[in-house]
Amino acid sequence: MNKEYIYVDNKVIIIDENGEKKVAEYYDGLDDILVQENLIETLEDKSIELERKSRLYKKNNMKHYIPFFLPMTLLITTVGANLLFYGLTGSNSFSTQINTRFGTFSSGQFLSMISSILFLPVAALLEFDTYRQYKRSLKEEKGVNNELEFLKKQLLEEKQVLEDLKIKKQENNKIDEKEFKVVKVDDKQQLDTLNSNLYLYFDLGYNEEKYLKYYQQGKLDEKLKDSYNDLGIEIIKETLEEKGPTLVKRKK
Repeated sequence: MNKEYIYVDNKVIIIDENGEKKVAEYYDGLDDILVQENLIETLEDKSIELERKSRLYKKNNMKHYIPFFLPMTLLITTVGANLLFYGLTGSNSFSTQINTRFGTFSSGQFLSMISSILFLPVAALLEFDTYRQYKRSLKEEKGVNNELEFLKKQLLEEKQVLEDLKIKKQENNKIDEKEFKVVKVDDKQQLDTLNSNLYLYFDLGYNEEKYLKYYQQGKLDEKLKDSYNDLGIEIIKETLEEKGPTLVKRKK
C-alpha cells in the first residue's frame, strides 16, 4: 500500500506501509494513481480473504440439514433404556410390569417414557439451536459469495480506471524543481466507500430472500430507509431485479 511520497527536484520517492521506497518521475495525476493502486491492492487482498471464507463455508455447510440430537435422543430413550435395564437386571424389560396411576406399563415402556420426559426437551432445544446456526451459516455463505461477486466485477473496473489514468499522465512543469515536500496518500474516501459497498453486498446476500419479499410487496424503501441512503436502496433494487427469477425458483 502506498502511504506517502517525497517530492524533490521533479522526482518522487514513494514509500509503502512497510517502509520500502521506490523512485519515480513526478507527473500530473500521481496522487490519483497511487490512490487507485491502493484501492486495487485492497480489492485483491479482500478477494483472497473472501475466497478462503467461501471455500470453508462450501466445505462445512451441508446442502440439507440432517437432524442429530432428536433422533439420537429417541434412540437412547428407547433402545438404550431397555439395554441398560437388561444390563443391570439381566431380565427382559418388557416382561416386567409396573403399575402407575396412568396404567400398567412394562419396565421398558416406563423407562422410555421417563427418559424421554427428561431428555427430549433438552434435545429439542439443542436441535433448534443447531438448526438456527445452520441457517445462519447458509446466509453468511450467501453474503460472502455476494461480496466476492461484487469484488471481482469491481476489480476489473478499477484496473481499467488505473490504465486510463496511466495513459493520461503527463509531466508537471509548473512545480519548482527546487521544491521539497512530503505528501500523504489520501485514500480514506475510496476505502470507506469500498467497505460500505462490501457491507451492502454482504447484507444483501445474507437477507436476499427477505429483501426480495419486501421488494415484491412494495415495502423495500420503507424497511431499509433507516439502514441505507437512496443510492444504496437503488443498488439493492437493481440487484434483486437481476437475480429475482433465480431467487424465486430457489425458494420454491
